[in-house]
Amino acid sequence: MLREFKYVKQEPGAGKRRWWGGDGLEFTAWYDAEERLTGFQLCYLERALTWKTSGYWSHVTVGSGINETQSRGYSSPILQANGAPTRPPFSLLSQFEKASEASVAEQLRSVVTGVLQIIAR
Repeated sequence: MLREFKYVKQEPGAGKRRWWGGDGLEFTAWYDAEERLTGFQLCYLERALTWKTSGYWSHVTVGSGINETQSRGYSSPILQANGAPTRPPFSLLSQFEKASEASVAEQLRSVVTGVLQIIAR
């Protein structure tokens, strides 16, 4: 089951961000100042599906954050276009539906599942 993190750092002037995690998923939803959904990101199995209401979407690999060219340590994980299949697996839809059933509002779940139905085909 996804559980919402209640104390998520908000960036000034960037709208609102909500974040859930659990069952092998991390889900973030972004809202504008009027609390309208502007996009979401669903992370699973070192992959990230990002969708924006503008119609933009991407499906990428999440890098490990290990700086292999310099042995001085770690950096932040980054999104990498190479390595991920073009579209997410259709099984992600049922995984999200099951994990989000009790913790994500029906209206938001409906948007996400609708997007997944279109993108995963």
